[in-house]
Amino acid sequence: MIDKFQASLLGYAIGDALAAPIEDVIRDSFEGPKLITEYVRAFPSHPVSHLEPGQYSDETQIMLVVAESLVAARGFSIEDLANRFVDWFQGQKSRSAWRFPSNTMMKACRKLASGVPWNQAGFPSAGVIATARTVPIALAFWRTPALLRDAIEKSCRMTHTDPRAVAAAMTLATAIRLGLEGGEPAPDVLVNAAIEKAQGYSPEIVKRLKTLRDVLRLDPPAAMEQLGNTGFCFDGVPAALYWFFRHPRRFDDMIVGAANVGGDSDAIAAMAGAVFGAFNGLSSISEKWLRPLEDAARIRQLGCDLYRLAVPAK
Repeated sequence: MIDKFQASLLGYAIGDALAAPIEDVIRDSFEGPKLITEYVRAFPSHPVSHLEPGQYSDETQIMLVVAESLVAARGFSIEDLANRFVDWFQGQKSRSAWRFPSNTMMKACRKLASGVPWNQAGFPSAGVIATARTVPIALAFWRTPALLRDAIEKSCRMTHTDPRAVAAAMTLATAIRLGLEGGEPAPDVLVNAAIEKAQGYSPEIVKRLKTLRDVLRLDPPAAMEQLGNTGFCFDGVPAALYWFFRHPRRFDDMIVGAANVGGDSDAIAAMAGAVFGAFNGLSSISEKWLRPLEDAARIRQLGCDLYRLAVPAK
């Protein structure tokens, strides 16, 4: 079980690091030499061109802030998380720490830094980062639904007040829970369970999940045309799950496909990697992805720490 926690966080970081250099770059083919199949450096005018191959972007940076807050507070503390978001925000002034953060995230953290209470700092946005960063919360509270729901609602609301962010986060958390429980990656089971969790927050997310179920038989270009690949949670989560369902036991095929979708590919690939890790564990991820990955040892340790938080010793 502990290796699934590690694999979920590492799969997330791998997807982010692989896709970040080609985020928002038009990908006009899912085949042939245009595919990015290994860590690369972004072209000179890209926002993360200062990063080395294997370094991650803001998706993983912010996810790790959430993970470290959970571990340090021995649970979810909105005050601790708010303080850590402010520290992260201040750190973005350093070029080495700057990882192309979203405008909504930066604006909300600016308000937090100025003393605005956490429950007044958010903006009416359904940006995917509010959803994607909840992966550590999904791991920490996978056995305690009430705590999971409370933490996800508060975490999202602090920066993104659109209820679709919560609905998408509950969908992502449901997928991770089913993986940790040892279930099979059955689309109908996962989608039905996700709809049950999301329907109280957003009819639109429920509709998107039903569309996901309908397009699983389609090839990637046609499926992505219907699902979308934007930086909004209602596109990103279904797209991530599509790639997981397409290759539920083959990490390389899954992560390369997700990373090359275009649009907000780093968030999509990160979430797909997190779900894959929860289902398949660390042994399913090749060392070729782990060796060059920035902070791989730190991320692996956080996986251990979150496991101990979620499954305390008797």
